[in-house]
Amino acid sequence: MNQVVESIVYFAEEGRANLTECLRLSFDAAIRYGLTKIVIFTGYGDGIQEAIDNFLSQPNYSEIGIVGVTFAQGFEVRNEGKSIPHIFPSERKRSFADRGIPVVRGHLPFDPIPTQYQRNGVLAQDLNIVGNALNIFCGSMSLCVQAVLMACDAGEIEIGEHVIVMTSDTALLVRAAPTARLLTDFIVRQVICKPTFLTVTKAEKLDLPSEKVAEQPSIGLSEENVTQLDLPQHESDS
Repeated sequence: MNQVVESIVYFAEEGRANLTECLRLSFDAAIRYGLTKIVIFTGYGDGIQEAIDNFLSQPNYSEIGIVGVTFAQGFEVRNEGKSIPHIFPSERKRSFADRGIPVVRGHLPFDPIPTQYQRNGVLAQDLNIVGNALNIFCGSMSLCVQAVLMACDAGEIEIGEHVIVMTSDTALLVRAAPTARLLTDFIVRQVICKPTFLTVTKAEKLDLPSEKVAEQPSIGLSEENVTQLDLPQHESDS
């Protein structure tokens, strides 16, 4: 039969509590598919630092390269109801650079650009709609896609290259493209893991009937039941 069977890990809720497992799943997927790069979208470098400390130090993961992506200079984050400038720790950026790990900073491709006066409208609203549509899957789906676009725009990954991209709770296998070729060349090849309840993005309440969930059969797949997914080479190899 012309099909590939793969498993997806579903976290109960969104958030940083899933980071370690998301990293493990991402590194294991990179090894399984013979990929050499993992793109990590990170606010302050925590995901990259944990990847260095707990994964790149292991021999089977040591050849995997990391590309960090974060918010642009001047981006503002909400903290206790107030907007404050996002500041990526400079010491971490230097430490990552010493290990050959770049950190790409830039305007998120799906974010609109406000004009000086509200009545004059907003620029780049079309792509903002794309980002909002991706949020029906989870809040990190949009960030994962944008992280790869930004890394490809910056030349840190090749056009057409297959990479794993992750946040703290979502990981995807994608074929990369720059922002200008998002709708023609970018492909989400596989969802590796994602949250089920959107407890942050849509303020859902976590309401799992635990006694019933425990009775459900496992959806895990043994290795003999999984067919290997052969990935086409990226443009620079063709």
